[in-house]
Amino acid sequence: MPKKDVDLKLVAENVGHSSRASCGSCHFNGGGGDAVKHADMSRQLLEPNRNCDVHMGGYDFTCTECHTTRNHKIAGRSSSVPVAEGEVTCQQCHSDEPHYCGSLLDHHLNKHAKTLDCNVCHAPVYGKCKPTKTWWDWSKAGDKKRKPKKDKYGKPDYNKKKGEFKWEESAVPNYAWSSGYMNRIFIGDKVNINADTINLTEPVGSINDPGSKITPFKMMGGIQAVDADHDYFLVPHLWPRNKEDSTAYWKHFDWEKAFQDGMDAVGLDYSGSYKWKETWMYWRLDHEVMPKEMSLSCVQCHESLKGDKTCNRCHQDNRNVDFKNIAHKGTDFSYMKSQGRDVEHLINKTDYINFKKLGYKGDPVIHGGRFTKLPMGYEKHE
Repeated sequence: MPKKDVDLKLVAENVGHSSRASCGSCHFNGGGGDAVKHADMSRQLLEPNRNCDVHMGGYDFTCTECHTTRNHKIAGRSSSVPVAEGEVTCQQCHSDEPHYCGSLLDHHLNKHAKTLDCNVCHAPVYGKCKPTKTWWDWSKAGDKKRKPKKDKYGKPDYNKKKGEFKWEESAVPNYAWSSGYMNRIFIGDKVNINADTINLTEPVGSINDPGSKITPFKMMGGIQAVDADHDYFLVPHLWPRNKEDSTAYWKHFDWEKAFQDGMDAVGLDYSGSYKWKETWMYWRLDHEVMPKEMSLSCVQCHESLKGDKTCNRCHQDNRNVDFKNIAHKGTDFSYMKSQGRDVEHLINKTDYINFKKLGYKGDPVIHGGRFTKLPMGYEKHE
């Protein structure tokens, strides 16, 4: 709630249009800092260049160009929360067949759009505008003698209040099948305390589900506390309420007191015993869309096409078609490296999204898609 001395009438009478700055004042800082949890949103989007985000940097979009409002409900959500006010998708503007520039590839790319989320190709790396936090170990917090060190991106590896961190810049997403639904662990949900890792969120989807698409995610890992007897995650009291606060971790650095107070606040028991567990969250990537000429090429995903010079693997031979321009020209990681991005390891990379990890036998050009088999024995054409 606002402070008592805030004149709410004055505030209401001076409401104006939203902007990237007004929305970003909260959303850029998810997780307690700029670009901490959201890999595709940061203060860089206040004035981004075109290669950072083509919508905001190329066309000066505000957030409400996509996140439209009706009856005070703002469409859109992150993958960590349920849809309550409407979802925003690329298809709302670009349609289910978004490729219509007259290229020979349009037909194939529109078929891809039925299996791949748009950002698989159009946002091939995340955190490219600013490094994002990918690891957060709460168990190492409280070390008053440890001094933070800067990583190669200039980001701190430690904070006494919050623990140990890792950051990544221009990272390859984790690709998973997603139907648009997510499994989530809520406060009080029982978890398998003996598991090596626990997923706090994960997409619901399958290669065998026609409604699922290959979708890019940032993986947010960490170490968090679980009640050793009740098998649910603990909620610590962190921020001091006032000068007299005797339980806040950020004041006294006592986990026992912080857990007891935090669990009292959410109405759950604390047994007095806890374990630190490794956790992971899937954060869907929706922003930082690159210009179309920087989308992934055929060859960057389909290693089997790398040596081809014509389309005759599948089509009648036609030497008049510039196959190299069609299939090889894609995300220019050499250019991105020259701009200071940490992408040297991605130059000349093929099998970009790792088909076997997604459940395919291998490259679909060789082995066929989810629900189709290639004709004429193409699986033998290595």
